[in-house]
Amino acid sequence: MPWLSFFSHIRQWFQSACYFFRKRVLLEDALKILFEQEEAGSQVCPRDLAQTLNVPERCVDRIVEALVERDLARRSGDRIVLTEEGRREALRVVRLHRLWEKYLAERTSLDPSEWHARAHVLEHTTRQDVVEGLVAQLGDPRFDPHGDPIPTDSGETQGRLGKPLTSMSPGEFVEVTHMEDEPASAYRELIDRGLHLGARLQVETLAPTEIQVRHHGETVVLSPQAAANLNVKAIPRYEFAQWEKKPSTLADLRLGEEAVVVGIAPLCRGLVRRRLLDLGFVPGTKVRAELSSLGGDPTAFRVRSTLIALRKSQAASILVKRENETSPTPST
Repeated sequence: MPWLSFFSHIRQWFQSACYFFRKRVLLEDALKILFEQEEAGSQVCPRDLAQTLNVPERCVDRIVEALVERDLARRSGDRIVLTEEGRREALRVVRLHRLWEKYLAERTSLDPSEWHARAHVLEHTTRQDVVEGLVAQLGDPRFDPHGDPIPTDSGETQGRLGKPLTSMSPGEFVEVTHMEDEPASAYRELIDRGLHLGARLQVETLAPTEIQVRHHGETVVLSPQAAANLNVKAIPRYEFAQWEKKPSTLADLRLGEEAVVVGIAPLCRGLVRRRLLDLGFVPGTKVRAELSSLGGDPTAFRVRSTLIALRKSQAASILVKRENETSPTPST
């Protein structure tokens, strides 16, 4: 019987801990939503908050009451507005989220579609000493991998660069400055189309049902929602010309053919990118395709007197310059 009582107390403690953690997560998520909407020049009512948090409106009423009690928000008519203290707390959570996204992008092999969800968990459980370690490892970055500004420790933040792709005109040359990662389906579409921060595009058509852009010599079709998730800035024609044609990669080399490495493709990040660099595929290095398996994959490349076997998918991430070919400048 004493054991039953002990386990009953443990279960009650666990349920209580889960309840308070879930409540804190909801409050911090609400602060982030209010901050991001205010930054976008929008106001938020309880119904908007309920839809974004995906909770019933009656639950939002309790969340708002808790924010008001803690002097983190106040009601202004039917709108919810952050107080100064609420804005500071929201900036703290936003800073954590974007720092973790930067870390996951640069220091892990996670797929880009997983960064947001993983960072959302970590932002609610990170101690201050861990934050300081993150900043030291990453070199106090100013932007996350999506192009969102990372608030400083004192709460200062830069504005988001560029304007929506859908606001540009056909024929314009642009560079991607921000990729919104929500909803996840739209972000996945952008990744699957090979787009990334720094990508140079030419706007071809803007229609209600689809948007077409030119990227690496090919027409890329985007849904209106995915296109609206891209921020861009106008660039001169000559900056686009470097990337008008699809750059050559190690995967394009025939056996016996040589080339010089000019960089790693921007979509290749994290541990995979670091491994390729550690193997010697750094700018200026000469490589030669020497051996191939019976099926053609993998292929062994001669790099500084060493044979290194790579899968085609890995070789396709290494940009090269063949003889008599203009060297591209990798965008980041």
